[in-house]
Amino acid sequence: MRKYVKLVTAAALLLPITAAGAPAAAAPAARTPLGEVDSFFSEYRLAALGEIEEYPAEIRARTLSPPLNAELDAWSAIHGGADPVFRERSIPRSWSLREAPATLSSPGAHTVSVTETWYEGGSREVLFTVRLPDLRITAINDAPRWAT
Repeated sequence: MRKYVKLVTAAALLLPITAAGAPAAAAPAARTPLGEVDSFFSEYRLAALGEIEEYPAEIRARTLSPPLNAELDAWSAIHGGADPVFRERSIPRSWSLREAPATLSSPGAHTVSVTETWYEGGSREVLFTVRLPDLRITAINDAPRWAT
């Protein structure tokens, strides 16, 4: 005897139901610098793992500013082909995000700290600068030692 289970997503449970019985459209989520970095990092990681149809370079081209893309290519060349987003030759197992100290942000921009955790052990902090008017990532840098 087979049992069938109907799966319901958490998002579906949160949607109001219309008079016709169909879920109402959800309001678009507010975009934030943390959310933009998390979305980019998650999608980029999936591309690096080969779990989606796009390549990491395509995700970068679609998401990051053109000058940043050029900087990342140069960074990778200087660092022996290490991934310029992850700042390593491997792919992180997990990551966490937090607001970076205000001293690391500039007017019109917000800095997000991403702590990457590796399969081999250890972690690394990378800073993402997000331009506030359009929430575009404009810089990716290693965190200064005093900032952690």
